Amino acid sequence: MSDLSKKGRGIYEDPAEIDASLWSELQSRNVSEVCAHAAVRYDEAQGCYQIPFLHQTYGCYPESRLIECFGDDGSKRLSFQFYLVLLTYLLRAQPIGLTGRMVTGSEIKGGDFFFRGPHALFTRPLEKRFGHDAQTFLEVGLRLSGGETDFGDVSFRLWPLPKIPLGYILWLEDEEFPSRVVVTFDGSVQQQLPLDVIWALVNLVGGAILREAKSISVK
Repeated sequence: MSDLSKKGRGIYEDPAEIDASLWSELQSRNVSEVCAHAAVRYDEAQGCYQIPFLHQTYGCYPESRLIECFGDDGSKRLSFQFYLVLLTYLLRAQPIGLTGRMVTGSEIKGGDFFFRGPHALFTRPLEKRFGHDAQTFLEVGLRLSGGETDFGDVSFRLWPLPKIPLGYILWLEDEEFPSRVVVTFDGSVQQQLPLDVIWALVNLVGGAILREAKSISVK
């Protein structure tokens, strides 16, 4: 059970609050097995897993219980949710392939009940920002190393983690309907991550999309 499954879900902010048993479990795991299951690399010299996340790579150091972005100057503070998502992915990723079938959150087992209220998937801020701006929405997807897909008015598919693709579909606002964003997942996601970590992952990616859009707008 992940930290976000505990009573008081959502109160965590500091990576130091991560359940220490997750780090202990990662330290005890067979490195080759973790790499094979999660499709990541391990740097023996540095003692870290190299994990691609969107368009950047992060180092996860089990011994020092640290995750950092390669090439970063250290000024970027990673969140509790970021630590939780990467740690859970390393620990829970299964040696299975993609189904090739993209599903919505409500189609994931238990998702129809879970992804509601305070755990609704991160879409409203995206609808507000991109409801009239398909061009920037697509540009952001491409800048985050995504690929354009053929759904809605504009859509793309991102790879926040090597075995976890996310699809983003935007329907623009018009005279009859408000804008709408739908997040889709490969059908295998329910074997790779628990629901609360899927929710946290979508929060992280949604935040990255908004930050990227902001960087475009200020240029």
